[in-house]
This record gives sequence, C-alpha cells and structure tokens, in this order.
Amino acid sequence: MKHCDACQIDISTPAQICPLCGAPLMGQNGKRVYPVLGFGRKYHLVKRILLFWSIVTIAVCALINLATMPHFWWWLIVATSFGYAWISVPHVLRTGGNAGGKILMQVVCAGALVILLDVETGWRGWSVDFVLPAVFCIGIAAVMIVILCNLINWAGYVLYQVVLAVFGFVPLIFYWTGLSHVFWAAAIPAVMAIASITALALFGDKSIKNEFARRLRF
Repeated sequence: MKHCDACQIDISTPAQICPLCGAPLMGQNGKRVYPVLGFGRKYHLVKRILLFWSIVTIAVCALINLATMPHFWWWLIVATSFGYAWISVPHVLRTGGNAGGKILMQVVCAGALVILLDVETGWRGWSVDFVLPAVFCIGIAAVMIVILCNLINWAGYVLYQVVLAVFGFVPLIFYWTGLSHVFWAAAIPAVMAIASITALALFGDKSIKNEFARRLRF
C-alpha cells in the first residue's frame, strides 16, 4: 500500500503519483517513491526577499500617495493587489492538489479583489454588476472543462463544481436585494449553475455520493 499525504488515503497502486490529486505517493517504508528536489531553502529565501520588497513597495506607495494625493488613497489598490498575489499565486504554484480546488481558490480571491477595488475607488457597483458574475461564469466553465478532460477521475471535481454552482446564484441574490442592478448579468451565472448541476445529475452515478463522503469525511 502507498499513502497520499494530500488526500490522506492509502492506495494499492504501482503508480508513483496519486490518481486523485497528482501528488507524489509515499512508499510502504514511509519514504517517498521518488525524492523531492532540495529547493526548499532557496524557495523560502526568495519568498522572504519578495515579501520584504512587497512591504517596502506598499510603504513607499503609501508615503508618495499621502504626500501628493491625500484625498484619494490609491496605495490601498497597490496593497490589495499585492495581497491577492500573495494569497493566490502560491496556491496555484503548489505541487499536487486538485485542479478544481485551485480554480475555486482563484474564484474566491478574484471575487474578493474586485469588490475591494470597487470599494477603494468609491464604490460604483461595477464589481457586483459585471465582474463578479463573469468570474463565477469562468469558474463554473473551467471546472466543467477540467471534468471533460479527466473523465476517468471526474468524480474528484464534483464537490468543487457544486460549490461554484452555489456561487452562481450569488449575483441573483445581490440583484434581488438591490446591491446590483443588471438582471441579465446576474442571471447568466445562475443559468450556468443550473445547467452544470443538471448535467451532474443526469450523467453522474454512485461515485458522486462516494466522493462527497470522502471529501466531507462522512
């Protein structure tokens, strides 16, 4: 038996990577099937240097902003962009992991980014009217494409598709509560969400239930 640290399961397979997430498997003796290259120390050094320069850049922008244009705090946009990069980029570059999880993470980060930018620029509502529905549509479509390209292990992406489908109804909720004002933009992700859930219901089998049980630890 081999063990996957990412999925926390034991797998009886001759393969060297996990068929569910693509992470390297551990052998019976507790050692990795193939060695991990020793770039950890260099990676952490580069990461610290980049973090230092990110903080310096934000601080310099804040000082310039307050000295030249104190009525509009554009340095917050710079800080928000750096925050988005530090949260999302390492998650995408991480070895292994489920592609559906990475897409979901990007949707959440991108959605939060555009809302923050809208707030910081005086809140005109463009984020919830147009950009947020577009982000949800892209996320739903991206996971569907991943499923179509991985039909053998497609059940591993079901939970992420369901979560994104739930997100697809958020723009409609915003419209009904008066937070957004463009009905057609709010309706498109909801239609895509219904279509994706319908497709899962029509073409899915008991592997969907098994996947939910594994992911939610029922």
